[in-house]
Amino acid sequence: MTINFMTHGASLLDEDDVLPVLRVWRRQGLKTALVTLIGVEGGAPRQAGAQMAVAEDGRYAGYLSGGCLEQAVALEAKAVIEAGVNRKVRYGKGSPYFDIRLPCGSGLDLYFDQALSDDALDAVLDHRKRRRPVALTTRMADGTSSVALQHGPLPLSAMDGDVFKRIYPAAIRLALIGNGPAISGIAALAKVAGFEPVVWTTDETTRVQLQATGIDTTSGEMDLADVASSLDEASAAVVVFHDHDAEPAILQKLLATPAFYIGVLGNRAVHRARCDALSRMGIDAAQIARLHAPVGSIPNAKSKTTFAFGVLTELLAIARAQNLVA
Repeated sequence: MTINFMTHGASLLDEDDVLPVLRVWRRQGLKTALVTLIGVEGGAPRQAGAQMAVAEDGRYAGYLSGGCLEQAVALEAKAVIEAGVNRKVRYGKGSPYFDIRLPCGSGLDLYFDQALSDDALDAVLDHRKRRRPVALTTRMADGTSSVALQHGPLPLSAMDGDVFKRIYPAAIRLALIGNGPAISGIAALAKVAGFEPVVWTTDETTRVQLQATGIDTTSGEMDLADVASSLDEASAAVVVFHDHDAEPAILQKLLATPAFYIGVLGNRAVHRARCDALSRMGIDAAQIARLHAPVGSIPNAKSKTTFAFGVLTELLAIARAQNLVA
């Protein structure tokens, strides 16, 4: 029997967020199961908290392995939906399913939940829409789930005794401030990746290029203040000007936000002068040290494509260290 994979959304990060498609299927009247990776023994392609959504008609979204397990998981989920009882299943090392092999040699514990309430699902999605980090906590003994907001540094999704807590961070918001091809390159790549890009630019050519790809832009002092005020703990900002005179006032606004990443274009000599200017404005050294400059993980990038990949690679590495992405 063939199970059909469903591609949902238009970005890479959508594949790590199966709850929207789960709700769509439920509103279509389909019974569903939410499958969560709750334990990993050994090395594995995904970490605890990875999820799949499966509908009673065999469609599924999300992935729990490198591609060797999803068909079997979808079939198991269909059986769980039909039986109407949640279950935990081990695959790979120590599993009773000898015909299902994991090339990585790991053991994966999956929890199949066909009883997640619409109220709990809607609560998680509503909090995420409002950019509130949230946890879905499920008791293995009886399958009951609860939803709670998360404050402070985000922990990893993990099992604690008989309870699995799945952490859902807010989507990464990316403010791009500056002019030129580098801005349009980062914005295009960010959109494909699944970030929420907002661009502030004073350059009409940059604005036209971005609007042609469906990315909104802003300009002006009040708009810049609005951009800065929208940045929260799950936000990043990248400043790209070749004329660096305007940067200190902009960076002062950005450093007043809780953004987890602030990257700035310019070589080391330019950055030393920038830091001196910020210091003279009364910004302390600890705040100035939050700046990532020269921005990006690819030294001396010479094309907007290479530069954009370097910036997003550096940004994602820091986001992952703070459990904002898997």
